[in-house]
Amino acid sequence: MDRFVDGNSVSYVPPGKLQSYLTQELIKETPEEHVRQRVIRSLVEEYGYDLSQIRVNFKLAVGGKRLPVDIAVFHDGKPPLQENIYIIVETKRPEIKSTDKESGIDQLGSYVSSAMNCEFALWTNGLEKLCFQKIESKTKGQKYEPKPVIDIPIHGKTIEEYEKPDFTQLRPATELKSVFKRINDYIYGRQGMREDQAFHELLKLIFCKVYDERSDEIHFYVTNKEIGSDMGAMSVKKRIDELFDSVRKQYQYIFKNDPKILLNPRVLAYVVGQLQNYYLLRTDADVKGDAYEELVGKNLRGSLGEYFTPRNICRLAVRILLAMHTKQQIQDAKIIDPACGTGGFLISVIDTMRQYYYDREIAKDPSHERAMQIVDDEIRMYCARCLYGIDFNEVLVQAAQMNEVIHGNGSSNLFSVDSLKAPGEWPIDVAEKVKLGSFDMLMTNPPFGENIIIDDRHLLSQYDLAHVWKENDDGILERTDDIKSRMPPQLLFIERSVQLLKPNGKLAIVLPDSVLSNPGLKYVRHWILTHTKVIASIDLAKEAFEPSTGTKTSLLILERKNETEMALEKKGGKLPDYDVFMAIAGKVGKNSRGDSIFKRTPEGEMIEIEKETYIVKIVDRSKVREKLVTKEPILDDDLPHIGDEFVEWWNRKGRK
Repeated sequence: MDRFVDGNSVSYVPPGKLQSYLTQELIKETPEEHVRQRVIRSLVEEYGYDLSQIRVNFKLAVGGKRLPVDIAVFHDGKPPLQENIYIIVETKRPEIKSTDKESGIDQLGSYVSSAMNCEFALWTNGLEKLCFQKIESKTKGQKYEPKPVIDIPIHGKTIEEYEKPDFTQLRPATELKSVFKRINDYIYGRQGMREDQAFHELLKLIFCKVYDERSDEIHFYVTNKEIGSDMGAMSVKKRIDELFDSVRKQYQYIFKNDPKILLNPRVLAYVVGQLQNYYLLRTDADVKGDAYEELVGKNLRGSLGEYFTPRNICRLAVRILLAMHTKQQIQDAKIIDPACGTGGFLISVIDTMRQYYYDREIAKDPSHERAMQIVDDEIRMYCARCLYGIDFNEVLVQAAQMNEVIHGNGSSNLFSVDSLKAPGEWPIDVAEKVKLGSFDMLMTNPPFGENIIIDDRHLLSQYDLAHVWKENDDGILERTDDIKSRMPPQLLFIERSVQLLKPNGKLAIVLPDSVLSNPGLKYVRHWILTHTKVIASIDLAKEAFEPSTGTKTSLLILERKNETEMALEKKGGKLPDYDVFMAIAGKVGKNSRGDSIFKRTPEGEMIEIEKETYIVKIVDRSKVREKLVTKEPILDDDLPHIGDEFVEWWNRKGRK
């Protein structure tokens, strides 16, 4: 049922139902139906076919029977009749394999033969994806047979034109999770590598793909002829090896220990074929973020307490910090994450700035392509000028560098170094760029956990919070000269983060709730209140970091005090009173298993709202952007509302 709320069309989907992408009607929810709906969306938004060309459960006459085809795509301008079918698609639930005797790809053969003008077929279970072209059979007694091809053609292109992609054919992806998983699993299974090695090889190729998208001519491709032979696969390997050599020359700081791509020619050709038609640089940030987060998380999560920060928390932190600055200040503000992991906070900054630059350029001139080109240049300059990240884990830093490149940055200000060490012990190139007291904003989620402890006495000696604190006769906490033998890193990161900021610089930090409530950590809270002003404290739901860790956390927003403020407070003998923004996020868009949770009515109906997007179609051999309105479920997440409330509070009271 559709209703209008605040001018938007809102749908309510009962439990056990889905809203059809094709008809907007309610249909039964099943694992196979989820796969079919994703494929229909892909056919429209990625391949450019019109909804009017698509039918589901189309009855096909096969050997005296009428069998339902999961999806039929018809030739342009033709009525939905069997003789007008152009593409047949079979969708299965994920546990059905392509080799299954009854439901696998063999089923497609009889379907394709029965539709005389059908030219292509696609079989998928949401993970596997197999594409075929119908050709005349050389087998006696068989008229047609399916020939494996890399992909079905996009709307407006023939298979011959589709052989070597040009930039008009590249399309933004609507979903990349299953693509990356399919490739990662293929490398792992066919190359005989460990999963982490397979992941690393995939990252190299993603890097090559993005690099190629910035060139004048496409080199990241494989033709159907090449993928079908050893000689052809060798040609692909030679082409991609040359491309990777160019990548290594430009990004020596990322690939200094990676002289070559390690995949064999056949596996490499497969991976290239799976990625070649996407335009990663033009793909929505959330689509890339979902896929990259899943890929990285599966391979690198949690060995040293580095539980990756969910993107909704990153967005909230970035929104709050940017809201406290003018647009001009944001343009030149230096921002750092001293425990950057795979770069979640930094990517949120890039996404926010990309939208700002895009809106600015569209207001000047409505040309989308012109705006995107300017935005790409602006983002690269902004990141080189303003954005920095540090992490102790070299593998995570490389993943962050690649993450930034996928999102349009050159990633030159990301360093693998222990940010808790004294700056004098950092490499010279890092010490020259990252100086204490030089950053306007900082956002971080430092590693925490029972198994990670800092016990280096030399390192501990430089921190106030690593010393023993005692109350004097007046009951005031004071630092002694005694140094503790061991410390959890999150406490040291509080102090290092404040040290990195300029006076009156702003900080967003995720901390375990024990820091805010444990009686034994009273001295830490005293240090925070002495050296910073608490702007906001946001209590995060226990599910925020589950299932990686069950540690309850809060997001603290702090402002470093300047020397004058601290001197006056010390002279006065007490801390001043001031307002603090406080909020509780009871819901964070997911449950304890990490599954997304969407908003529902009291009766259990899922709430969906209209979302405008743009798709690219090929019309008369030229790209045309077309607006498309779809329905999307709404995450049951309090964080966006908390962001709204903070901005309103800050504009009303916080700036004073």
